[in-house]
Amino acid sequence: MKRNLKEFKVSQNLAEATASQTDLQFIRAKTARNDHFEVRRYIADKLLNDKDLAMAYKSLDMIHSKYSSMIGNDAVQLRARLEKMLKDKLKQKVSNWDKVHSEL
Repeated sequence: MKRNLKEFKVSQNLAEATASQTDLQFIRAKTARNDHFEVRRYIADKLLNDKDLAMAYKSLDMIHSKYSSMIGNDAVQLRARLEKMLKDKLKQKVSNWDKVHSEL
């Protein structure tokens, strides 16, 4: 009997990830220091396990820190565009996503 992915997940009772207190403290501390790119990279890498999204945030951070005098806030604008995707992935994969998102 073949099962599709949704049936497999239900039958295996795969648990969602949960952000620990340590994760939330790290996010809170980095946000307080205005290190918004690093916070989002951390969430993508550690909580969502999305290496491509984490690399995108790391690249935007490098562009913003090294070339902001030439390109202005374009990296910040791109980060804002990625925000909806990050929030949607958080909702899907992290059980306490609202706590994580409220720290951003």
